[in-house]
Amino acid sequence: MESRQNFFSTISSKILESDKNIAFVIVKICRFKEINTTYGFEKGDAFLAYVEERLQQIIRPDDLVGRIGDNEYGILLPALNNTSHALLAANKIVSEFKHSVDIGGSKISPKLVLGIAVKPEHGDTFDMLLHAATLALQHAEKNNEDYLLHQVSSDNLPPSLILENEIQVALDDDEFSLFCQPKINLTSNKVYGGESLIRWNSKKFGFVNTQYFIDILEGSSSLMPVTNWVLNGALRQCIRYQQILPDFTVAVNLSPSLLTNRSIVEVVANAVKIWSIEPSSLVLEVTEGAMMMNPVKSLEILHEFHQLGFGVSIDDFGTGYSSLAYLKNLPADEIKIDKSFVMNMANDKKDASIVKAAVDLAHTLGLQIVAEGVEDEKTLDILRNMNCDYAQGYYMAKPMPCDDLMCWMNESEWR
Repeated sequence: MESRQNFFSTISSKILESDKNIAFVIVKICRFKEINTTYGFEKGDAFLAYVEERLQQIIRPDDLVGRIGDNEYGILLPALNNTSHALLAANKIVSEFKHSVDIGGSKISPKLVLGIAVKPEHGDTFDMLLHAATLALQHAEKNNEDYLLHQVSSDNLPPSLILENEIQVALDDDEFSLFCQPKINLTSNKVYGGESLIRWNSKKFGFVNTQYFIDILEGSSSLMPVTNWVLNGALRQCIRYQQILPDFTVAVNLSPSLLTNRSIVEVVANAVKIWSIEPSSLVLEVTEGAMMMNPVKSLEILHEFHQLGFGVSIDDFGTGYSSLAYLKNLPADEIKIDKSFVMNMANDKKDASIVKAAVDLAHTLGLQIVAEGVEDEKTLDILRNMNCDYAQGYYMAKPMPCDDLMCWMNESEWR
């Protein structure tokens, strides 16, 4: 592992050069002095070596890890799609150190705490991200949390605790709305379905940044009620769309933590019964990284969804931490190649190669594939030549209010 100074210099350059989302994570080993005192410095050093080795095994090939203190490590996570991926990475790291390890005949139980900062939300230089991650780490320790994302308070981003308390009020006062972004079949060049997306126009704060709101919702008690609201709203709209296109399918994103909650199966099944709609009309989108929070439980829940007839889609494919061995056993119908690979593929041969490999892999596994982030006709033509099945992006249509989609389906060239 390179020196602290070289590590700082390397990641500082990468942060400045990148125009994509980047996360910096501080990993602190708690009670390290106590470990040295109890087991001796030799075993303490061996324990550090174990932690370093495990961190290197967990991270993706492009991630960087370095030691930044006696009992602290820094991890740079480049090219993230959104902040929730940083949280998923943190959860995976914590999960890997939940059990005691044998160090020279002594059982040592690791205890890690993580602080997370993200570019550009928390700054665009290494010094700013280091400061933000340090504050997040301090708050995590103080509140006995395994990890925390640095929270920004401003006029545009209300403090997370205040916003969390407003979620139930928003449900009661009908402040949420559903948007939908169409998906296009590249064989017929016609719309075949859409993805439902929640938006929040707060009476107190105005339009709330969606990703900021979703990150807060993930850890709140309102997650299931809001998910139920989205499901019912999406199915109600789907029935309307099927009056125009009988085979229309609507997709709903499931939050990572819901894949560890058995009751989500009952919630989804009940929503379908309420609206008397075929389960195959609903596609449940789960991120590749979300399944890694609890692979065994997630797989059980996805199998139940599949057996009940719901569609299952693996979202943000290519950005997570799963393996091909895990992917081949997933009860999924389609994968969605992440937009970070699609948006620049017309100008980047490496991105184009990744997309082509994903298309071929999906078809080999008997899956359909959707390309996200299609913003021009050239990209769409390349995807057709690759035999990509479906596409979604601003070139065809931006997310729009559900009522507007009815007009779009009647009037668009993609109708």
